[in-house]
Amino acid sequence: MADLSKSGNNSEILEWTENPSSFALFSDTLTALPSPDPGLKNSRVKSKPGFISRIRNLTHDTYEVVVEYENDGDSFGFRAGQYAVLRHKDIKKPRSYSLAKAPEAERPFELTFFIRYVPGGEFTTWLTAADRTGEPLTVSGPMGKFLLDGSTDPILGIAGGSGMSAIHSILEYAAHAKLPRDAYYIYSARSQRDLYCQKELEVLARNWHPDYKLHFIPTLSREPAKSKWRGVRGRGTNHVRDVLIKQGILDVSKARAYFCGPPAMIDDGIEILLAANMPKHHIAYDKFEDMSSPAPVIDNTKCVLCDECLMVKPQPTCIVDVSKLNRGSDGTMVGYERVVPAVSSPLYYNTLFIDEHECIRCYACVEACPTQAISPANNRNPKTLRATTTDVTD
Repeated sequence: MADLSKSGNNSEILEWTENPSSFALFSDTLTALPSPDPGLKNSRVKSKPGFISRIRNLTHDTYEVVVEYENDGDSFGFRAGQYAVLRHKDIKKPRSYSLAKAPEAERPFELTFFIRYVPGGEFTTWLTAADRTGEPLTVSGPMGKFLLDGSTDPILGIAGGSGMSAIHSILEYAAHAKLPRDAYYIYSARSQRDLYCQKELEVLARNWHPDYKLHFIPTLSREPAKSKWRGVRGRGTNHVRDVLIKQGILDVSKARAYFCGPPAMIDDGIEILLAANMPKHHIAYDKFEDMSSPAPVIDNTKCVLCDECLMVKPQPTCIVDVSKLNRGSDGTMVGYERVVPAVSSPLYYNTLFIDEHECIRCYACVEACPTQAISPANNRNPKTLRATTTDVTD
């Protein structure tokens, strides 16, 4: 930290952090600027050309899609639990998907995804309309901080649908590393035809640390009553509450939880675990977001110009530098004007703006921001440090 002094009551102080490229102007009070997450700094988004090398059905509506990317000597460098973005020239918006295998289990220059068909979904409608083997794609990543913690606490994984992918990746890593931890994996599906990866999880259980166990428990919520299914019925979160917790099988106050799947399942599960005294910071989750989810909004009054969000954005136009925000007579946003070199101010106006029409709801920027300036819960009218708003009356 530089040795700075001030004179007068309203003088401005130029403060340098240990990163000499970061500075801020303050009046009267010196405030330390937060440092970017070094883990994210070492995992900048890479975009690589590739193609779909293999596709196979896992269930009636879920597919294993393997993408082979260009061998340029630089591997993707992802960690178990992270995700990537897939882009095709015929699809307007790219789509983010969790990586389904641990890095140790992938072939060189390949990435595996478990992708469930969503009626009306642009990417999955394209994927399932024909044999897409050989189709060129661009893959961008890695992204996300849904990573296994470094403790030896028991692991509680809870997933639904294609949420299998991220939890499978984490457990595959744990098995490969022979981590000294017990694990309980509750996978919630509708019926038997929606189950997959059972044989793969049996292999992981056999290869687990010899002094610990991996317990895989599939649960079916809509299996016909007269079927031959002899496993657990009902919601996976109910099994956690009524069996693991109430029967004393797992002390969740000393465990770590990892959720991946539909928001309703995750919200229900978190409520159950908090009521059973699991510390909030022991819960990690990866919710399925889509275009119906709110886009993040940047509060520029909290921005420290670190550019972390710009380093991880998957779309070139999802986060933009703007010189003016335009609002209609009712106060709603109707457009913006981007900073143009040699036309707008030579420095941007400390107004970074997320265009909700370009945003793909991956939330990589939310995770990257060191000051919590970016959130889907922020006011929809972005805060700025200087007047950059023009009222448009149409």
